[in-house]
Amino acid sequence: MLNSILMMNRRQAIKNIGLSAGYIAATPAILSVLQSCTAEIQLNWIPELLSQDEAKVLDQLVDLIIPETDIPGAKSLNVGMFVDRYMNQVAQEEEAGMFKQTAGIVLSELGISEEKPVKKVKIEEYDALLSKYLRSSKEQQETYEEEMEQIKSPADFEKISKDAKVFLFLSAVRGLSIWGFKTSEEIGENVLAYAPVPGEQIGCDSVEKLTGGKAWSL
Repeated sequence: MLNSILMMNRRQAIKNIGLSAGYIAATPAILSVLQSCTAEIQLNWIPELLSQDEAKVLDQLVDLIIPETDIPGAKSLNVGMFVDRYMNQVAQEEEAGMFKQTAGIVLSELGISEEKPVKKVKIEEYDALLSKYLRSSKEQQETYEEEMEQIKSPADFEKISKDAKVFLFLSAVRGLSIWGFKTSEEIGENVLAYAPVPGEQIGCDSVEKLTGGKAWSL
């Protein structure tokens, strides 16, 4: 019963795009479904910046950040591909380099090696990684952010802690995932409040009345 209530809350949260506070923690039911589908991770896109293993990890992370319910999730919308291409084609070269470097650190955090390939990483391990950093205390996150504020050049990046680097990577993935999800055609037209031809301006009324509680499509 509790899982059903959590699932309903998650669906409503996704429909309203109330995602800015963090990633949506997966329930045991979601973890079970995802685990059954990960004997071998297959990419349906070709990474430009990341390696194959890094891209597979990215796909699993975005799948947990915005999982599929009764609407498409981040993975099925190829949000992982969006993140990789944005960092490769749009972000500054220094930012792309730091993102690529921290992707390798994340693989190490998950224990990925020749003895433990990506396919052997359990969904619970990805979820634990997200929880450790994105659900850490406010004080801890402020400490990571203070370290990141010291980065003025690629050389400065080498001076910050490993944990701050992982937090930086996961925060970037979360932010880009939410952006890519919200701006996808499927979500923009079929989930968010969508008006291809703007109508009259109504300045003073509730979102619940105007759009049923949904955010406007960008």
